[in-house]
Amino acid sequence: MAATKRRSGIRGRLILATVAWVAAASALALGLLYAWGRTLPQREVDVEVQRELEELVRQHRELGAQALGDELTRRISDAARGHTIYLYAESELSLIRGNLDSWPGSLLEGPGGETLELEAPGSGYRVLRQIRIAAIRLDDGRRLAVGRDISEHARFERALMLAGGAAFLLAVLGALGAGLRVSNGLLGRVEEMSRTILAILAGRRQERVRVRSAGDEFDGLAAHFNQLLNENEHLLARMREVTDDVAHDLRTPLARIRTHAESALATPEDPARMREALHELLEETNRLLEVFNALLAIAQIESHQLREHMQALDLAAQAETAAELYQPVAEEAGFELRTELEPGLTVRADRHLLAQTASNLIDNAIKYGRAPGVISVETLSVDGRPELRVSDQGPGIPEADRERVLGRFVRLDASRSLPGTGLGLSFVAAVADLHDAELRLEDNAPGLRVRLSFPAARPAPGKHPPSRGRD
Repeated sequence: MAATKRRSGIRGRLILATVAWVAAASALALGLLYAWGRTLPQREVDVEVQRELEELVRQHRELGAQALGDELTRRISDAARGHTIYLYAESELSLIRGNLDSWPGSLLEGPGGETLELEAPGSGYRVLRQIRIAAIRLDDGRRLAVGRDISEHARFERALMLAGGAAFLLAVLGALGAGLRVSNGLLGRVEEMSRTILAILAGRRQERVRVRSAGDEFDGLAAHFNQLLNENEHLLARMREVTDDVAHDLRTPLARIRTHAESALATPEDPARMREALHELLEETNRLLEVFNALLAIAQIESHQLREHMQALDLAAQAETAAELYQPVAEEAGFELRTELEPGLTVRADRHLLAQTASNLIDNAIKYGRAPGVISVETLSVDGRPELRVSDQGPGIPEADRERVLGRFVRLDASRSLPGTGLGLSFVAAVADLHDAELRLEDNAPGLRVRLSFPAARPAPGKHPPSRGRD
């Protein structure tokens, strides 16, 4: 109910805003049109009346009162000038010449004209004629007035007002219809998305918002929303997959823990056996902790929260540190660990994650390589991008499985007998994604070559000491 009221409120506000804006714009435009249609003809009439009045005054000054009276008689009798009003009166307003019955009592002398409403001759008091008239007092005290009948103008004004009112009403009705159409169109798309969300919440997770062919902002929003739903579905699938993998991979160590515990309980009189069982329990527990710690580390990396800890690092120095750490382990396992490090390659990375990545790759090479053999650690620049390479001479990874081994708990059949969690390459893949690096697994003929290519970065200030290579 609340959602319905909220949508209705938004629809009402949209319609009201549309009608208000259209009504205001229409009222302003029609008001300006009405003012122009009323004042422009009036100004033109005033100019004509003033010009004719000045002409008659000049004639009075030059030719006298008799000549003025004759001129007014001629003009009054002119049929073409029937719409013109002439009044010539004595100082006490008794009419000398004119085409009105008397001098209007409300008519005043002075600059500019005024509008008077007079009874139309022979029409009674209901029909009025409107005149625009200007009057002046002559030098001899008499008065002279010239006017124009503007009854047609008045009728035009009334017609203009009616037409403006009708246009305003049509504009408001049109705005109301447009507001309804726009609000229904906009809120219809929103309501469609809302129905899709409700359907997904109800369990129909395959539902998606329909993307129309208009290509407008709503289509873009719908496409992004569907992309979000697809990503969410992908994350849920990955979560289910990880849960299944964790349950599968932890079943064996948990079963071993139970077996060791039962064995210890079965021989309480044998302290040596109980001590051995406790050691085995501790080893299995440590393996479980390794798995959980690796999963937590990968989850933290995939959240991208560690980006704020990135800094400019020397890739060769980080690789050299990892190689020095694993040098005794490699020699003990029968491998020759070689380094070929190009100095001055700067990457923007998290120091701990970069060191852990190099260590994981070297540890995998020792664990899955074939001794005696050579393990190679290289840093070099390829097309301006710093690159870390770790190669071994072991059995390698078939090309069909190279994408799959980057997932969690994936262990190929050949390596299932070896210790490990199946999360080493998953950790490296997560670090590569965090650093916008490209991770590639290639054939080393024989063996595996892992290439981690970082984005180009500006060199860190200062000189980097040359790295020492080992044979």
